[in-house]
Amino acid sequence: MRFEEAIAWLNGYQFHGIKPGLERISILLSALGHPERSFPCVHIAGTNGKGSTAAILASLLSNHGLRTGLYTSPHLISVCERFSIDGKNIAPERLAEILGRIKRQIEILSLPATYFEITTTAAFLYFAEEGVDIGVIECGLGGRLDATNVCQPVVCVITNVAKDHTKYLGRTLKEIAYEKAGILKPEVPVVTGRLRRPAQEVVLEKAQETRSPLYLLGRDFKIARTKAGFSYHGLKTRLRGLNLSLDGEFQKENLAVALAAFELLHERDFPFEEPLIRKALLEVSWPGRFEFWAVGPGIILDGAHNEDGLRALLSALRQRGLSVYTLIFGATNEGGDKPYLRMLKKLLPGAKKVFLCEPPGPRNPVTLKEWAVDLRGEDFKTPIEFSENPEKALKEALETGYTVLVTGSLYLVGALRSILTKLT
Repeated sequence: MRFEEAIAWLNGYQFHGIKPGLERISILLSALGHPERSFPCVHIAGTNGKGSTAAILASLLSNHGLRTGLYTSPHLISVCERFSIDGKNIAPERLAEILGRIKRQIEILSLPATYFEITTTAAFLYFAEEGVDIGVIECGLGGRLDATNVCQPVVCVITNVAKDHTKYLGRTLKEIAYEKAGILKPEVPVVTGRLRRPAQEVVLEKAQETRSPLYLLGRDFKIARTKAGFSYHGLKTRLRGLNLSLDGEFQKENLAVALAAFELLHERDFPFEEPLIRKALLEVSWPGRFEFWAVGPGIILDGAHNEDGLRALLSALRQRGLSVYTLIFGATNEGGDKPYLRMLKKLLPGAKKVFLCEPPGPRNPVTLKEWAVDLRGEDFKTPIEFSENPEKALKEALETGYTVLVTGSLYLVGALRSILTKLT
């Protein structure tokens, strides 16, 4: 298939919905010779921060001379972003060739696969055939029944646990933590970010069950901001004056978790050199996460798509001294439980004007009609405009003279980032 044909075929699976479970992907991978078993990996779960943590860890590994595969989701502009080796995305024609083989197997097996199962299979095939030394694999949803949970981890990571996707993962922190902790494997060490007590109890119990050495941020390793940069007090290593290319104070904990995982890899004979670590941290790229664009009065793109992510975003804005902005906001609500109106209300105090948009993509975008119903009877002092055209909303937002904040949905962030790349 040509790339356009392959993507059209793949996109046809976007509307099959989310179907947790490992049976379908296990059958598909078996038919393709189990590529997921040909390389070790770090498996990363968590409600927020797992993509940033994965990007930091992949940079650390690549800068130490290891051929490193990175699989993340969702993508911002092109599906090719989901599959990278040493910072370079898969070539469109290569992805098309891999998807063609997967398509044939799905047809032979009459397998009702999902979009994410197909992309995960593509990642495993690509990394195996390109001979990566290690893969950094980000969970899509949850962990226990996530399609990525067939990989072969040498270290597991849980960045944090918060309420999101409750329709699929449970309505309490304990229930959600149980799903995240499902990535733990017997005797494989696990690193976590800061966990609230109910979630921590679940992870501790699972670690004991699997005999997995457990390392908690705040207990076993720490990080602090100093005038010289970040100071990391690790499992066995102390690093001072570290600087990270990613903006936002919330990246501090993602950095600590990535470094702790990297220390554990070093115990398994992976290289660990301080000068290369410092270099790697300055080269991390993770677009759409508190990403600043020097266009007009300035634009901040941040895919804060749940309340914990929004709290981190608001904290980062305060630390930057940004108290007022023009807001472009859009949300998805695939599970029917996203508190998008509550999120909007938390952003309103700093907003001089709001443009509400519908994010593109398959994840059940909150429509302008739904917004009109939800806002009926609300008495907001901030002017709110319903915009059918995100590009027009961006142009008008820039004309207000205030920094423009785009948030609420990674799909909306990706759409506007695509526009910005053409303008600059």
